[in-house]
Amino acid sequence: METKELLQLFLPTFLTRAIFAVVCGAIIGVERERRGKPAGFRTMTLICLGSTIYMLIGEFCYQRFNIAGIDPTRIAAQVVTGIGFIGAGAIIQSRGTITGMTTAATIWVVAGIGLIVGAGFPWIGFICTFLVLGTLILLHKLEPKLLGSCHFVRCDVVFVDDGGRTRAELASIFSEHDFDFAKFGIQKVDHKTSRLTFSFCSTHPSHHRFLSELWRTPGIIEVTTER
Repeated sequence: METKELLQLFLPTFLTRAIFAVVCGAIIGVERERRGKPAGFRTMTLICLGSTIYMLIGEFCYQRFNIAGIDPTRIAAQVVTGIGFIGAGAIIQSRGTITGMTTAATIWVVAGIGLIVGAGFPWIGFICTFLVLGTLILLHKLEPKLLGSCHFVRCDVVFVDDGGRTRAELASIFSEHDFDFAKFGIQKVDHKTSRLTFSFCSTHPSHHRFLSELWRTPGIIEVTTER
């Protein structure tokens, strides 16, 4: 039974760690949200907070009942297993191609940050947050220097403009591959079809995997590239 004494004992600990978890998750979530990822601001915040709550459940039960054999880390172990399903979902939804690996890895590490905050190490969790943020931002900027500069080519996609369905499919594909669909030029070819024009990097295979997805998308009539 939750009594006033129990609240006075556990509430300060809970509030401190929960606030740290929300801040850590939100910081990473903002970076993911700005890149248009499905697991963005709210998702990362909730994952980090949820992991902290589960860790605190184990600790509070151990302190409250003080029964020999209770292991507060067992719940944390189940969090690690369960978060794998969310990560797998971020990958499987990508139309048969392997995308979303970074999102899945970020979900996994954010859950770890939540667990370490919930275990009573909020400042270490805070440090881990900025290590993750630095990895996501700095490596993204260093990639051209490490793998070579991008060589951009023009691409024209002619598609059936059927009331927004094909456009929605295209927007989803480009979002998964870090393209800003809203900046692409779309021109009407006739009353049934439109042409989408954009540029992409032809140097690195990971930067043009979306081409195979375009050909499998219903409503796509023609995809041409011009160097």
